[in-house]
Parts: sequence; structure tokens; C-alpha cells
Amino acid sequence: MSKVLIVANGEWPKQIDVAHRAETYRVVIALDGAANRLIESNTTPDVLLGDLDSVSESVLQHCKVCGVTIVHTPDQQSSDISKGLEWVQRTYPDSEVDIIGVEIGRYDHHLAAYSALFECNSDARILLDGWHAHRVSQTPTKIETKPSSVISLIPFGEVTGTTITGCQFSLDYETLTTGTRGISNIATGPSITVSVESGDLLLLIMR
Repeated sequence: MSKVLIVANGEWPKQIDVAHRAETYRVVIALDGAANRLIESNTTPDVLLGDLDSVSESVLQHCKVCGVTIVHTPDQQSSDISKGLEWVQRTYPDSEVDIIGVEIGRYDHHLAAYSALFECNSDARILLDGWHAHRVSQTPTKIETKPSSVISLIPFGEVTGTTITGCQFSLDYETLTTGTRGISNIATGPSITVSVESGDLLLLIMR
């Protein structure tokens, strides 16, 4: 399975050495202005994707000279993260995808990154500063954790058939609605297993 890293133009998690981390992925995708920072850190992306309005001319020329695949997506109706996820789904449909750079200081952009997972039905993992986020799918998914890790389930609207095991408070095919139920659960072992029948459910794990 291919591993893909999507780099957005927000803050990168402090505990991640991006230049070193990029070496572990088959494909590194820079979303628009994120290319500027990658080049500054001596990392050339494999793909530059976006409307390209935040990329400096020198970085754009560097990418062209280095043979970077440039995907111009001028559509303003979707976020760069949604565009990146859709491109990966078309180009590397069976890949394992991580996203960094969503913490940008604007809460609308931060929330939009989570919404993009649902919009694209993506199994990508968003790496945050001390946390990571997943869309919960209908297929029971085993996710590695550490004992005592904080586990939070956040429903967007009504979510049916919620099941989670491997934590202090298990759920067995239950319905969740927008609210605070599901917050601050605790992992009891090295993994949890989670799934839903329908609806948009976000899983947050403290790393």
C-alpha cells in the first residue's frame, strides 16, 4: 500500500520533523503555499496542487525544474484539502494518507479540514499537535493507541450504529447526536476498534 503525505499551509505538528517524515512516504503533496515552506526546509514535494495563488514564483519555477507534478485546481468551491484528497483517491486509490498543516489559526479552516474527510469519504488521518483525527467508517477499523490515551467521538448530526471497543466506555450499536456524549473516553489497551452504520462521526485520539 502506498503512503501519501498531504501538506497544507497551516502549522505543522511540533513533534513531527517534516523533512525526515517526508522520507517515509511514497508521495508528498504540497497544497499551494505549503510548497514555499517545504522548499525552505530542503524538501521538494512530488506534487504541487491548488489554485497556486500562494506559491512564490521562485518556488514554482523550482518545482517545474525539478519535475514536480503540478496540478492546477482553480475551483474555489472546494478547499485545497478536499481537492488533494480527491486527487489522491483518483491517482492512488488504495493509499494510506496522512495530512498535516491544518492548524492555521482560523477555526473555519480547522473545522473545514475535518469536514473534508466526510465530503470525500476519506480514511485519511489528520495529524495535529498532540492529536490525530479520523473519519469513522462503516467497516470496523482497528486503530493503534496507547493505554490511557484520550479518545473522543464527535458526531456531526445523527450517527447510528456507533460501536467502539478497547476503551473505558464501550458503545454497542448506539445512536449519537450532536452534543458532548462520546467526549473524553480512555483507551484501555494498545488498540481500539470503531465503526458506524450511518452518519458523520469524527474520532480524535490524543497521541
